[in-house]
Amino acid sequence: MKKLHLSLAAVFFLAFSGLPDVWHGAFLSDALAAEKASPKSGKAEGGESKKKDGDDVMGGRFAGDPVYVHIAPMVLPVINDSGVEQLVTILLDVQVKDMEAADSMRSNMPRVRDALMRNLYGGLGQGGLRDGKLVNVGKVKSKAIAAVGEVIGKENIRDVLVQGVSQRML
Repeated sequence: MKKLHLSLAAVFFLAFSGLPDVWHGAFLSDALAAEKASPKSGKAEGGESKKKDGDDVMGGRFAGDPVYVHIAPMVLPVINDSGVEQLVTILLDVQVKDMEAADSMRSNMPRVRDALMRNLYGGLGQGGLRDGKLVNVGKVKSKAIAAVGEVIGKENIRDVLVQGVSQRML
């Protein structure tokens, strides 16, 4: 009888202690196990969007707050007649008018990056976005606004913020 009580106490302890879900999986009902295995909704409390893997949207929590979409760093070669002259890395954040515009930009991110690459690559290579060998950040910003506007509409863009420019001469 004493062994039975100890066995039941051990099972109870293991089932309801703070051990990892691997052990708990044997004691959870199928519904709870399925709920734990299913991906979480993209919404937080209050209907806010949670940050998803790879998505970088900031702001917009309250009415009137600015909304920013981060674009992964872009590395662009500057090529002249003798080959690659330098590598330019550009970090951009785009301020959009609202979360709807941010969602549109995220869903079209491959097209946004393509438009940026085409506009900035050509301008850097031909010298239109440079002053000598230095990148003209103001011109990069103007070209970036035009490029992103091609994809999500100029009315959805408030600003493009150049977060960083790095140049590596080769």
